[in-house]
Amino acid sequence: MADEETKVEKEKGSKFDTIKIILIGVLVFVITLGASYFVLRSTISPLLPKEAAKEEGKSATLGTPFEVGEFTTNIGDVSGTRFMKAKISLTISDSDKKNIEEVTKYKAVIRDRILTIISSKTVADLDPRNRNNLREEIKKDLNTTLGKNIVLNVYFEDLIVQ
Repeated sequence: MADEETKVEKEKGSKFDTIKIILIGVLVFVITLGASYFVLRSTISPLLPKEAAKEEGKSATLGTPFEVGEFTTNIGDVSGTRFMKAKISLTISDSDKKNIEEVTKYKAVIRDRILTIISSKTVADLDPRNRNNLREEIKKDLNTTLGKNIVLNVYFEDLIVQ
């Protein structure tokens, strides 16, 4: 009978030891998981863009809309029989109130620069995959012509190539 009691106590003790080992394992796992989270977060966070930078980027790209107008021109194609019709708008920087007055004052120059750029393009340059390049080219040219970074974005409201 004493043997049976010691056997029962050993079984209880071994069950308790097994539960104890499992709890220690889970505890070590949770601590390791938490530590790896903080280590990865601290090493990766400098590589991720900051929230403030995202908000500044959004507010920087927003500006005052300015409609340049509609353009109809021949495309610089070999046969010379293709043309393009586009309605273009710009976003003007809000940093200085004189920017809108300046863009309005030089609207004829802006239209001429855009028309010159568009008419020099081929059909491949006007492909939807290349339109971002055209936007950037127009934006850079207008900012160079105006002498400062006034134009933030160029938008094609309507674009037909035939």
